Amino acid sequence: MTKRVLRLFPICVLLCLTSCAGRSDHWLSLLEQAEEMNRNDVPFTSDSLGLALVRHYDHWWHSPYLRLRAYYMLGSAYRDMGEAPAAIHYYNIATEQVDTAHADSATYATLFRVYGQMAMIYGRQDMPMEKRDALQHYRHFAWLAHDTLSYTIAYTHMADVCYQMDDTAGVFAYTDSAYMLCQKYGYGAMAAQAYPTAIYFSLIEGDYNKAKSYMNIFENQSGLFDSNGNIRSGREHYYYSKGLYYIGVGDVDSAEYYYRKLIPYGYLYEAYKGLLSVYTSRKETDSIEKYVELAEHALGQWMGNRQTSDIIRSSAMYRYERNQNMALANAHRATRFRLLSFVILVLSALLFSTVYIIFRRRSQKQEMKLRQLNGNLMNTMQEREQLLEEYEILKREHERTESSKDIMALIEQKQEKIAQLDETIRNYQEKLGAMTYSQRKKLLMGNDIVEYFIRKKTIVPKWKAPTFDKWMALSDVYSQYMPLVAAAMDRAELSRQEHLTTILTHLDFSPGDIAILLDTGNSRISAVKKNACKKLFNEDDSGILKKRLVDMESGDFVKYFSTH
Repeated sequence: MTKRVLRLFPICVLLCLTSCAGRSDHWLSLLEQAEEMNRNDVPFTSDSLGLALVRHYDHWWHSPYLRLRAYYMLGSAYRDMGEAPAAIHYYNIATEQVDTAHADSATYATLFRVYGQMAMIYGRQDMPMEKRDALQHYRHFAWLAHDTLSYTIAYTHMADVCYQMDDTAGVFAYTDSAYMLCQKYGYGAMAAQAYPTAIYFSLIEGDYNKAKSYMNIFENQSGLFDSNGNIRSGREHYYYSKGLYYIGVGDVDSAEYYYRKLIPYGYLYEAYKGLLSVYTSRKETDSIEKYVELAEHALGQWMGNRQTSDIIRSSAMYRYERNQNMALANAHRATRFRLLSFVILVLSALLFSTVYIIFRRRSQKQEMKLRQLNGNLMNTMQEREQLLEEYEILKREHERTESSKDIMALIEQKQEKIAQLDETIRNYQEKLGAMTYSQRKKLLMGNDIVEYFIRKKTIVPKWKAPTFDKWMALSDVYSQYMPLVAAAMDRAELSRQEHLTTILTHLDFSPGDIAILLDTGNSRISAVKKNACKKLFNEDDSGILKKRLVDMESGDFVKYFSTH
Protein backbone atom coordinates (compact mmCIF):
# COMPACT_ATOMS: atom_id res chain seq x y z
CA MET A 1 0.00 0.00 0.00
CA THR A 2 2.77 2.41 0.93
CA LYS A 3 4.63 1.63 -2.29
CA ARG A 4 1.47 2.34 -4.34
CA VAL A 5 1.04 5.72 -2.64
CA LEU A 6 4.68 6.58 -3.31
CA ARG A 7 4.25 5.69 -6.97
CA LEU A 8 1.08 7.83 -7.28
CA PHE A 9 2.52 10.85 -5.46
CA PRO A 10 4.59 12.22 -8.39
CA ILE A 11 1.58 11.83 -10.67
CA CYS A 12 -0.63 13.84 -8.26
CA VAL A 13 2.01 16.56 -7.99
CA LEU A 14 2.25 16.74 -11.78
CA LEU A 15 -1.53 16.99 -12.17
CA CYS A 16 -1.67 19.77 -9.55
CA LEU A 17 1.09 21.75 -11.25
CA THR A 18 -0.59 21.28 -14.62
CA SER A 19 -3.89 22.58 -13.24
CA CYS A 20 -2.22 25.65 -11.70
CA ALA A 21 -0.33 26.32 -14.90
CA GLY A 22 -3.57 26.11 -16.89
CA ARG A 23 -5.29 28.55 -14.53
CA SER A 24 -2.32 30.93 -14.76
CA ASP A 25 -2.46 30.79 -18.55
CA HIS A 26 -6.18 31.57 -18.41
CA TRP A 27 -5.67 34.77 -16.40
CA LEU A 28 -2.68 35.84 -18.46
CA SER A 29 -4.81 35.39 -21.57
CA LEU A 30 -7.53 37.61 -20.07
CA LEU A 31 -4.95 40.26 -19.18
CA GLU A 32 -3.51 40.24 -22.69
CA GLN A 33 -7.03 40.38 -24.14
CA ALA A 34 -7.78 43.51 -22.08
CA GLU A 35 -4.48 45.09 -23.15
CA GLU A 36 -5.25 44.32 -26.80
CA MET A 37 -8.63 46.09 -26.45
CA ASN A 38 -6.91 49.08 -24.88
CA ARG A 39 -4.28 49.27 -27.63
CA ASN A 40 -6.96 49.14 -30.33
CA ASP A 41 -9.10 51.82 -28.65
CA VAL A 42 -11.97 49.40 -28.01
CA PRO A 43 -13.78 51.03 -25.05
CA PHE A 44 -14.44 49.10 -21.85
CA THR A 45 -18.17 49.19 -21.04
CA SER A 46 -17.84 47.92 -17.44
CA ASP A 47 -15.22 47.43 -14.74
CA SER A 48 -15.91 43.70 -14.26
CA LEU A 49 -12.87 42.41 -16.17
CA GLY A 50 -10.53 44.97 -14.59
CA LEU A 51 -11.77 44.15 -11.08
CA ALA A 52 -11.38 40.40 -11.71
CA LEU A 53 -7.79 40.91 -12.92
CA VAL A 54 -6.91 43.03 -9.88
CA ARG A 55 -8.47 40.52 -7.48
CA HIS A 56 -6.43 37.73 -9.08
CA TYR A 57 -3.08 39.49 -9.41
CA ASP A 58 -3.05 41.68 -6.29
CA HIS A 59 -1.13 39.13 -4.15
CA TRP A 60 2.48 38.94 -3.09
CA TRP A 61 3.18 35.78 -5.10
CA HIS A 62 2.46 37.57 -8.39
CA SER A 63 5.12 39.76 -9.91
CA PRO A 64 4.93 43.57 -9.51
CA TYR A 65 4.85 43.85 -13.29
CA LEU A 66 1.64 41.80 -13.49
CA ARG A 67 0.05 43.87 -10.72
CA LEU A 68 1.04 47.04 -12.59
CA ARG A 69 -0.65 45.79 -15.76
CA ALA A 70 -3.81 44.69 -13.93
CA TYR A 71 -4.31 48.04 -12.19
CA TYR A 72 -3.56 49.82 -15.47
CA MET A 73 -6.45 47.95 -17.12
CA LEU A 74 -8.81 48.73 -14.23
CA GLY A 75 -7.95 52.44 -14.47
CA SER A 76 -8.53 52.32 -18.23
CA ALA A 77 -11.97 50.78 -17.67
CA TYR A 78 -12.98 53.69 -15.45
CA ARG A 79 -11.50 56.09 -17.99
CA ASP A 80 -13.81 54.71 -20.69
CA MET A 81 -16.78 54.75 -18.30
CA GLY A 82 -16.32 58.47 -17.63
CA GLU A 83 -15.24 57.97 -14.01
CA ALA A 84 -12.19 60.27 -14.09
CA PRO A 85 -11.47 60.28 -10.31
CA ALA A 86 -11.56 56.47 -10.16
CA ALA A 87 -9.34 56.20 -13.24
CA ILE A 88 -6.71 58.50 -11.72
CA HIS A 89 -6.93 56.62 -8.40
CA TYR A 90 -6.16 53.23 -9.95
CA TYR A 91 -3.54 54.64 -12.30
CA ASN A 92 -1.73 55.97 -9.21
CA ILE A 93 -1.98 52.56 -7.55
CA ALA A 94 -0.57 50.99 -10.72
CA THR A 95 2.52 53.20 -10.59
CA GLU A 96 3.11 52.19 -6.95
CA GLN A 97 3.40 48.47 -7.73
CA VAL A 98 6.97 48.44 -9.05
CA ASP A 99 10.38 49.57 -7.90
CA THR A 100 11.25 51.99 -10.68
CA ALA A 101 14.92 51.98 -9.70
CA HIS A 102 15.25 48.28 -10.62
CA ALA A 103 12.78 47.83 -13.48
CA ASP A 104 13.20 46.56 -17.03
CA SER A 105 12.28 48.10 -20.37
CA ALA A 106 8.85 46.41 -20.48
CA THR A 107 7.95 47.90 -17.08
CA TYR A 108 9.15 51.35 -18.13
CA ALA A 109 7.08 51.08 -21.32
CA THR A 110 3.93 50.30 -19.31
CA LEU A 111 4.65 53.07 -16.83
CA PHE A 112 4.98 55.79 -19.44
CA ARG A 113 1.69 54.66 -21.00
CA VAL A 114 -0.01 54.90 -17.59
CA TYR A 115 1.29 58.43 -17.09
CA GLY A 116 0.25 59.28 -20.64
CA GLN A 117 -3.33 58.28 -19.84
CA MET A 118 -3.21 60.33 -16.63
CA ALA A 119 -2.01 63.35 -18.60
CA MET A 120 -4.87 62.91 -21.06
CA ILE A 121 -7.47 62.83 -18.24
CA TYR A 122 -5.96 65.86 -16.52
CA GLY A 123 -6.08 67.68 -19.85
CA ARG A 124 -9.80 66.95 -20.22
CA GLN A 125 -10.35 68.18 -16.67
CA ASP A 126 -8.46 71.39 -17.56
CA MET A 127 -5.89 70.78 -14.81
CA PRO A 128 -2.64 71.93 -16.47
CA MET A 129 -0.36 71.62 -13.41
CA GLU A 130 -1.33 67.99 -12.82
CA LYS A 131 -1.04 67.31 -16.55
CA ARG A 132 2.45 68.81 -16.53
CA ASP A 133 3.57 66.50 -13.69
CA ALA A 134 2.14 63.45 -15.46
CA LEU A 135 3.90 64.42 -18.71
CA GLN A 136 7.22 64.78 -16.92
CA HIS A 137 6.90 61.18 -15.67
CA TYR A 138 5.74 60.13 -19.14
CA ARG A 139 8.85 61.67 -20.71
CA HIS A 140 11.17 60.16 -18.06
CA PHE A 141 9.94 56.58 -18.44
CA ALA A 142 9.72 56.83 -22.23
CA TRP A 143 13.42 57.69 -22.19
CA LEU A 144 14.22 54.75 -19.91
CA ALA A 145 12.19 52.48 -22.22
CA HIS A 146 14.28 53.75 -25.18
CA ASP A 147 11.10 54.92 -26.94
CA THR A 148 12.45 58.03 -28.63
CA LEU A 149 9.19 58.75 -30.46
CA SER A 150 7.12 58.93 -27.26
CA TYR A 151 9.91 60.85 -25.54
CA THR A 152 9.77 63.43 -28.32
CA ILE A 153 5.97 63.59 -28.36
CA ALA A 154 6.07 64.51 -24.66
CA TYR A 155 7.79 67.79 -25.54
CA THR A 156 4.99 68.64 -27.97
CA HIS A 157 2.38 68.02 -25.28
CA MET A 158 4.38 70.09 -22.79
CA ALA A 159 4.07 73.02 -25.19
CA ASP A 160 0.28 72.58 -25.06
CA VAL A 161 0.39 72.61 -21.23
CA CYS A 162 2.35 75.86 -21.31
CA TYR A 163 -0.33 77.25 -23.61
CA GLN A 164 -3.01 76.34 -21.02
CA MET A 165 -0.96 78.05 -18.30
CA ASP A 166 -0.30 81.16 -20.44
CA ASP A 167 3.43 80.43 -20.26
CA THR A 168 4.56 81.99 -23.52
CA ALA A 169 8.26 81.32 -22.97
CA GLY A 170 7.50 77.68 -22.19
CA VAL A 171 5.52 77.26 -25.43
CA PHE A 172 8.45 78.44 -27.52
CA ALA A 173 11.07 76.52 -25.51
CA TYR A 174 9.26 73.17 -25.68
CA THR A 175 8.30 73.65 -29.34
CA ASP A 176 11.92 74.31 -30.29
CA SER A 177 13.04 71.32 -28.19
CA ALA A 178 10.46 69.09 -29.87
CA TYR A 179 11.65 70.27 -33.28
CA MET A 180 15.32 69.57 -32.52
CA LEU A 181 14.56 66.14 -31.03
CA CYS A 182 12.43 65.15 -34.03
CA GLN A 183 15.26 66.16 -36.34
CA LYS A 184 17.75 64.27 -34.21
CA TYR A 185 15.77 61.01 -34.21
CA GLY A 186 14.66 61.20 -37.83
CA TYR A 187 11.04 62.31 -37.41
CA GLY A 188 11.37 65.20 -39.83
CA ALA A 189 7.72 65.77 -40.79
CA MET A 190 6.57 65.45 -37.18
CA ALA A 191 9.16 68.03 -36.18
CA ALA A 192 7.56 70.68 -38.35
CA GLN A 193 4.06 69.66 -37.25
CA ALA A 194 4.85 70.82 -33.69
CA TYR A 195 4.70 74.52 -34.59
CA PRO A 196 1.01 75.66 -34.84
CA THR A 197 0.74 76.59 -31.13
CA ALA A 198 4.01 78.54 -31.25
CA ILE A 199 2.86 80.27 -34.43
CA TYR A 200 -0.35 81.37 -32.78
CA PHE A 201 1.43 82.65 -29.65
CA SER A 202 3.89 84.61 -31.80
CA LEU A 203 1.00 86.27 -33.62
CA ILE A 204 -0.80 87.12 -30.39
CA GLU A 205 2.40 88.72 -29.08
CA GLY A 206 2.79 90.68 -32.31
CA ASP A 207 6.15 89.09 -33.15
CA TYR A 208 5.47 88.64 -36.86
CA ASN A 209 9.09 87.85 -37.78
CA LYS A 210 9.20 84.90 -35.41
CA ALA A 211 5.75 83.80 -36.57
CA LYS A 212 6.87 83.94 -40.20
CA SER A 213 9.95 81.80 -39.54
CA TYR A 214 7.82 79.20 -37.76
CA MET A 215 5.23 79.30 -40.56
CA ASN A 216 7.92 78.66 -43.17
CA ILE A 217 9.08 75.57 -41.30
CA PHE A 218 5.53 74.32 -40.79
CA GLU A 219 4.43 74.85 -44.38
CA ASN A 220 7.59 73.58 -46.10
CA GLN A 221 8.58 70.63 -43.91
CA SER A 222 5.42 69.20 -42.28
CA GLY A 223 4.16 67.38 -45.37
CA LEU A 224 0.65 68.65 -44.64
CA PHE A 225 0.31 70.98 -47.64
CA ASP A 226 -0.31 70.22 -51.32
CA SER A 227 1.26 72.03 -54.25
CA ASN A 228 -1.47 74.70 -54.13
CA GLY A 229 -0.82 75.53 -50.49
CA ASN A 230 -3.93 73.77 -49.18
CA ILE A 231 -3.52 72.08 -45.82
CA ARG A 232 -4.53 68.46 -45.11
CA SER A 233 -8.16 67.84 -44.20
CA GLY A 234 -8.87 68.29 -40.49
CA ARG A 235 -6.19 70.96 -39.98
CA GLU A 236 -7.89 73.87 -41.78
CA HIS A 237 -7.95 75.96 -38.62
CA TYR A 238 -4.39 76.97 -39.51
CA TYR A 239 -5.88 79.39 -42.07
CA TYR A 240 -6.94 81.53 -39.11
CA SER A 241 -3.29 81.96 -38.08
CA LYS A 242 -2.49 82.88 -41.68
CA GLY A 243 -5.18 85.56 -41.54
CA LEU A 244 -3.84 86.88 -38.24
CA TYR A 245 -0.38 87.13 -39.75
CA TYR A 246 -1.49 89.04 -42.84
CA ILE A 247 -3.76 91.42 -40.92
CA GLY A 248 -0.83 92.07 -38.58
CA VAL A 249 1.60 92.95 -41.38
CA GLY A 250 -0.97 95.10 -43.16
CA ASP A 251 -1.79 92.79 -46.09
CA VAL A 252 -5.56 93.08 -45.64
CA ASP A 253 -6.47 91.40 -48.96
CA SER A 254 -4.48 88.24 -48.12
CA ALA A 255 -5.99 88.20 -44.62
CA GLU A 256 -9.47 88.34 -46.12
CA TYR A 257 -8.60 85.47 -48.49
CA TYR A 258 -7.57 83.15 -45.63
CA TYR A 259 -10.46 84.17 -43.36
CA ARG A 260 -12.88 83.29 -46.15
CA LYS A 261 -11.16 79.89 -46.62
CA LEU A 262 -12.26 78.99 -43.07
CA ILE A 263 -15.99 79.22 -43.86
CA PRO A 264 -16.43 75.94 -45.86
CA TYR A 265 -14.78 73.98 -43.04
CA GLY A 266 -17.15 75.20 -40.33
CA TYR A 267 -14.86 77.63 -38.49
CA LEU A 268 -17.50 80.34 -38.73
CA TYR A 269 -16.68 82.26 -35.58
CA GLU A 270 -12.99 82.60 -36.48
CA ALA A 271 -13.87 83.50 -40.07
CA TYR A 272 -16.40 86.19 -39.16
CA LYS A 273 -14.23 87.61 -36.42
CA GLY A 274 -11.33 87.84 -38.86
CA LEU A 275 -13.47 89.45 -41.53
CA LEU A 276 -14.72 91.90 -38.91
CA SER A 277 -11.12 92.99 -38.30
CA VAL A 278 -10.60 93.28 -42.08
CA TYR A 279 -13.57 95.60 -42.56
CA THR A 280 -12.76 97.51 -39.40
CA SER A 281 -9.33 98.18 -40.90
CA ARG A 282 -11.01 99.39 -44.08
CA LYS A 283 -13.57 101.42 -42.04
CA GLU A 284 -16.49 99.98 -44.05
CA THR A 285 -19.34 100.59 -41.59
CA ASP A 286 -22.02 98.46 -43.28
CA SER A 287 -19.74 95.43 -43.40
CA ILE A 288 -18.68 96.03 -39.79
CA GLU A 289 -22.29 95.81 -38.60
CA LYS A 290 -22.89 92.73 -40.73
CA TYR A 291 -19.92 90.80 -39.34
CA VAL A 292 -20.57 91.88 -35.76
CA GLU A 293 -23.95 90.14 -36.07
CA LEU A 294 -22.51 87.09 -37.86
CA ALA A 295 -19.71 86.74 -35.29
CA GLU A 296 -22.22 86.90 -32.45
CA HIS A 297 -24.37 84.21 -34.06
CA ALA A 298 -21.36 81.99 -34.78
CA LEU A 299 -20.14 82.38 -31.19
CA GLY A 300 -23.52 81.16 -29.92
CA GLN A 301 -23.29 78.11 -32.20
CA TRP A 302 -19.75 77.42 -31.02
CA MET A 303 -20.78 77.43 -27.38
CA GLY A 304 -23.82 75.26 -28.09
CA ASN A 305 -21.83 72.62 -29.96
CA ARG A 306 -19.20 72.46 -27.20
CA GLN A 307 -16.19 72.58 -29.50
CA THR A 308 -13.37 72.01 -27.04
CA SER A 309 -10.19 71.47 -29.03
CA ASP A 310 -7.26 73.47 -27.69
CA ILE A 311 -6.64 75.47 -30.85
CA ILE A 312 -10.29 76.48 -31.24
CA ARG A 313 -10.49 77.53 -27.60
CA SER A 314 -7.30 79.57 -27.94
CA SER A 315 -8.64 81.27 -31.07
CA ALA A 316 -11.73 82.41 -29.15
CA MET A 317 -9.79 84.51 -26.62
CA TYR A 318 -11.54 87.67 -27.66
CA ARG A 319 -15.17 87.96 -26.67
CA TYR A 320 -17.90 89.32 -28.91
CA GLU A 321 -18.28 92.45 -26.80
CA ARG A 322 -14.70 93.48 -27.50
CA ASN A 323 -15.21 93.07 -31.24
CA GLN A 324 -18.42 95.11 -31.02
CA ASN A 325 -16.79 97.92 -29.06
CA MET A 326 -13.91 98.05 -31.51
CA ALA A 327 -16.31 98.28 -34.46
CA LEU A 328 -18.46 100.98 -32.85
CA ALA A 329 -15.36 103.00 -31.90
CA ASN A 330 -14.39 103.19 -35.57
CA ALA A 331 -17.87 103.87 -36.94
CA HIS A 332 -18.34 107.67 -37.02
CA ARG A 333 -22.09 107.61 -37.42
CA ALA A 334 -22.58 105.47 -34.25
CA THR A 335 -21.50 108.11 -31.70
CA ARG A 336 -24.99 109.20 -30.68
CA PHE A 337 -26.29 105.65 -30.51
CA ARG A 338 -23.35 104.57 -28.34
CA LEU A 339 -23.96 107.40 -25.86
CA LEU A 340 -27.62 106.53 -25.56
CA SER A 341 -26.80 102.85 -25.11
CA PHE A 342 -24.31 103.66 -22.38
CA VAL A 343 -26.85 105.75 -20.42
CA ILE A 344 -29.45 102.99 -20.67
CA LEU A 345 -26.89 100.40 -19.62
CA VAL A 346 -25.87 102.41 -16.53
CA LEU A 347 -29.47 103.00 -15.46
CA SER A 348 -30.31 99.34 -16.01
CA ALA A 349 -27.28 98.28 -14.00
CA LEU A 350 -28.25 100.58 -11.11
CA LEU A 351 -31.83 99.31 -11.13
CA PHE A 352 -30.74 95.70 -11.32
CA SER A 353 -28.21 96.16 -8.51
CA THR A 354 -30.82 97.72 -6.24
CA VAL A 355 -33.35 94.97 -6.88
CA TYR A 356 -30.71 92.29 -6.49
CA ILE A 357 -29.45 93.68 -3.15
CA ILE A 358 -33.00 93.83 -1.75
CA PHE A 359 -33.78 90.30 -2.93
CA ARG A 360 -30.45 88.97 -1.73
CA ARG A 361 -30.84 90.38 1.78
CA ARG A 362 -34.33 88.91 2.04
CA SER A 363 -33.10 85.54 0.81
CA GLN A 364 -30.17 85.56 3.23
CA LYS A 365 -32.51 86.34 6.12
CA GLN A 366 -34.80 83.44 5.19
CA GLU A 367 -31.81 81.18 4.66
CA MET A 368 -30.39 82.06 8.09
CA LYS A 369 -33.78 81.34 9.67
CA LEU A 370 -33.94 77.94 8.02
CA ARG A 371 -30.40 77.02 9.00
CA GLN A 372 -31.02 78.07 12.62
CA LEU A 373 -34.18 75.99 12.74
CA ASN A 374 -32.38 72.99 11.23
CA GLY A 375 -29.50 73.32 13.68
CA ASN A 376 -31.73 73.70 16.73
CA LEU A 377 -33.85 70.75 15.69
CA MET A 378 -30.91 68.44 15.08
CA ASN A 379 -29.20 69.41 18.35
CA THR A 380 -32.42 68.83 20.31
CA MET A 381 -32.97 65.45 18.65
CA GLN A 382 -29.42 64.37 19.49
CA GLU A 383 -29.92 65.45 23.11
CA ARG A 384 -33.16 63.44 23.22
CA GLU A 385 -31.47 60.33 21.83
CA GLN A 386 -28.75 60.55 24.47
CA LEU A 387 -31.30 60.98 27.29
CA LEU A 388 -33.37 58.11 25.94
CA GLU A 389 -30.30 55.86 25.96
CA GLU A 390 -29.54 56.82 29.57
CA TYR A 391 -33.19 56.24 30.48
CA GLU A 392 -33.17 52.74 28.99
CA ILE A 393 -30.00 51.85 30.90
CA LEU A 394 -31.51 53.01 34.20
CA LYS A 395 -34.75 51.20 33.45
CA ARG A 396 -32.99 47.89 32.76
CA GLU A 397 -30.93 48.31 35.91
CA HIS A 398 -34.11 48.91 37.91
CA GLU A 399 -35.81 45.84 36.44
CA ARG A 400 -32.81 43.59 37.10
CA THR A 401 -32.15 44.64 40.69
CA GLU A 402 -33.97 46.19 43.58
CA SER A 403 -32.89 49.77 43.01
CA SER A 404 -33.05 52.56 45.52
CA LYS A 405 -35.36 55.52 45.58
CA ASP A 406 -32.53 57.58 44.14
CA ILE A 407 -32.54 55.45 40.97
CA MET A 408 -36.31 55.81 40.68
CA ALA A 409 -35.98 59.56 41.04
CA LEU A 410 -33.38 59.64 38.26
CA ILE A 411 -35.68 57.62 36.01
CA GLU A 412 -38.53 60.04 36.63
CA GLN A 413 -36.24 63.00 35.95
CA LYS A 414 -35.15 61.45 32.64
CA GLN A 415 -38.78 60.82 31.67
CA GLU A 416 -39.72 64.40 32.46
CA LYS A 417 -36.77 65.81 30.53
CA ILE A 418 -37.54 63.59 27.52
CA ALA A 419 -41.13 64.82 27.53
CA GLN A 420 -39.91 68.41 27.58
CA LEU A 421 -37.59 67.74 24.64
CA ASP A 422 -40.42 66.07 22.73
CA GLU A 423 -42.47 69.23 23.12
CA THR A 424 -39.53 71.37 21.98
CA ILE A 425 -38.99 69.13 18.93
CA ARG A 426 -42.68 69.41 17.99
CA ASN A 427 -42.47 73.20 18.16
CA TYR A 428 -39.38 73.26 15.91
CA GLN A 429 -41.05 70.86 13.47
CA GLU A 430 -44.13 73.04 13.24
CA LYS A 431 -42.00 76.12 12.45
CA LEU A 432 -39.88 74.23 9.93
CA GLY A 433 -42.90 72.56 8.39
CA ALA A 434 -44.50 75.96 7.82
CA MET A 435 -41.89 76.57 5.15
CA THR A 436 -43.21 75.00 1.94
CA TYR A 437 -41.28 72.94 -0.56
CA SER A 438 -41.39 75.79 -3.07
CA GLN A 439 -39.91 78.19 -0.50
CA ARG A 440 -37.06 75.79 0.27
CA LYS A 441 -36.47 75.15 -3.43
CA LYS A 442 -36.36 78.90 -4.12
CA LEU A 443 -33.86 79.48 -1.31
CA LEU A 444 -31.76 76.56 -2.52
CA MET A 445 -31.67 77.80 -6.13
CA GLY A 446 -30.51 81.23 -4.90
CA ASN A 447 -27.64 79.78 -2.87
CA ASP A 448 -24.14 80.86 -3.97
CA ILE A 449 -22.89 77.33 -4.67
CA VAL A 450 -25.96 76.46 -6.78
CA GLU A 451 -25.55 79.69 -8.75
CA TYR A 452 -21.90 78.73 -9.29
CA PHE A 453 -22.95 75.43 -10.91
CA ILE A 454 -25.58 77.18 -13.01
CA ARG A 455 -22.82 79.38 -14.42
CA LYS A 456 -20.50 76.40 -14.99
CA LYS A 457 -23.01 74.57 -17.19
CA THR A 458 -22.14 76.97 -20.03
CA ILE A 459 -18.86 76.23 -21.84
CA VAL A 460 -16.78 79.36 -22.37
CA PRO A 461 -13.10 79.84 -23.28
CA LYS A 462 -10.78 78.69 -20.45
CA TRP A 463 -13.66 76.73 -18.86
CA LYS A 464 -12.58 74.58 -15.90
CA ALA A 465 -14.45 71.64 -14.35
CA PRO A 466 -15.79 72.11 -10.79
CA THR A 467 -13.35 70.96 -8.10
CA PHE A 468 -14.01 68.24 -5.54
CA ASP A 469 -14.57 70.90 -2.82
CA LYS A 470 -17.26 72.55 -4.92
CA TRP A 471 -19.07 69.23 -5.33
CA MET A 472 -18.91 68.61 -1.58
CA ALA A 473 -20.29 72.09 -0.86
CA LEU A 474 -23.18 71.49 -3.28
CA SER A 475 -24.01 68.16 -1.60
CA ASP A 476 -23.94 69.70 1.89
CA VAL A 477 -26.19 72.63 0.95
CA TYR A 478 -28.61 70.32 -0.87
CA SER A 479 -28.91 68.11 2.25
CA GLN A 480 -29.90 71.13 4.36
CA TYR A 481 -32.78 72.13 2.10
CA MET A 482 -33.89 68.73 0.78
CA PRO A 483 -33.42 66.35 3.74
CA LEU A 484 -35.96 63.75 2.58
CA VAL A 485 -34.20 63.05 -0.72
CA ALA A 486 -30.76 63.32 0.92
CA ALA A 487 -31.72 60.68 3.49
CA ALA A 488 -33.17 58.45 0.78
CA MET A 489 -29.96 58.68 -1.24
CA ASP A 490 -27.91 57.68 1.80
CA ARG A 491 -30.13 54.64 2.37
CA ALA A 492 -29.97 53.65 -1.31
CA GLU A 493 -26.14 53.76 -1.26
CA LEU A 494 -25.83 55.58 -4.58
CA SER A 495 -22.47 55.82 -6.30
CA ARG A 496 -20.77 59.21 -6.39
CA GLN A 497 -21.84 59.82 -9.99
CA GLU A 498 -25.40 58.69 -9.26
CA HIS A 499 -25.52 60.91 -6.15
CA LEU A 500 -24.35 64.04 -8.02
CA THR A 501 -26.55 63.34 -11.06
CA THR A 502 -29.61 62.99 -8.80
CA ILE A 503 -28.89 66.33 -7.11
CA LEU A 504 -28.38 68.14 -10.43
CA THR A 505 -31.54 66.58 -11.87
CA HIS A 506 -33.57 67.82 -8.88
CA LEU A 507 -32.04 71.28 -9.41
CA ASP A 508 -33.45 71.44 -12.98
CA PHE A 509 -30.18 70.76 -14.83
CA SER A 510 -30.70 69.09 -18.21
CA PRO A 511 -28.86 65.85 -19.16
CA GLY A 512 -26.63 67.95 -21.43
CA ASP A 513 -25.78 70.32 -18.57
CA ILE A 514 -24.99 67.39 -16.28
CA ALA A 515 -22.77 65.78 -18.93
CA ILE A 516 -20.77 69.02 -19.18
CA LEU A 517 -20.31 69.33 -15.41
CA LEU A 518 -19.36 65.66 -14.92
CA ASP A 519 -17.22 65.57 -18.10
CA THR A 520 -19.00 62.59 -19.65
CA GLY A 521 -21.49 61.83 -22.44
CA ASN A 522 -25.27 62.25 -22.58
CA SER A 523 -25.79 58.51 -22.97
CA ARG A 524 -23.80 57.89 -19.80
CA ILE A 525 -25.94 60.39 -17.87
CA SER A 526 -29.11 58.66 -19.07
CA ALA A 527 -27.80 55.32 -17.79
CA VAL A 528 -26.77 56.85 -14.45
CA LYS A 529 -30.22 58.43 -13.97
CA LYS A 530 -31.83 55.10 -14.75
CA ASN A 531 -29.70 53.32 -12.13
CA ALA A 532 -30.45 56.02 -9.53
CA CYS A 533 -34.19 55.79 -10.18
CA LYS A 534 -34.03 52.02 -9.82
CA LYS A 535 -32.23 52.25 -6.47
CA LEU A 536 -34.38 55.06 -5.07
CA PHE A 537 -37.86 54.20 -6.35
CA ASN A 538 -37.53 50.69 -7.84
CA GLU A 539 -38.60 52.09 -11.22
CA ASP A 540 -36.57 51.44 -14.35
CA ASP A 541 -37.23 54.80 -16.05
CA SER A 542 -34.77 57.70 -16.07
CA GLY A 543 -37.42 60.10 -17.36
CA ILE A 544 -39.47 60.09 -14.14
CA LEU A 545 -36.56 60.60 -11.73
CA LYS A 546 -37.13 64.35 -11.28
CA LYS A 547 -40.89 63.96 -10.73
CA ARG A 548 -40.32 61.29 -8.09
CA LEU A 549 -37.79 63.51 -6.30
CA VAL A 550 -40.22 66.44 -6.23
CA ASP A 551 -43.05 64.19 -5.01
CA MET A 552 -40.86 62.82 -2.22
CA GLU A 553 -39.58 66.19 -0.98
CA SER A 554 -42.93 68.03 -1.26
CA GLY A 555 -44.67 65.42 0.91
CA ASP A 556 -45.25 65.59 4.64
CA PHE A 557 -42.13 67.45 5.75
CA VAL A 558 -42.94 67.32 9.47
CA LYS A 559 -43.76 63.63 9.33
CA TYR A 560 -40.21 62.93 8.19
CA PHE A 561 -38.74 64.45 11.33
CA SER A 562 -41.16 62.63 13.59
CA THR A 563 -40.05 59.26 12.22
CA HIS A 564 -36.28 59.83 11.93
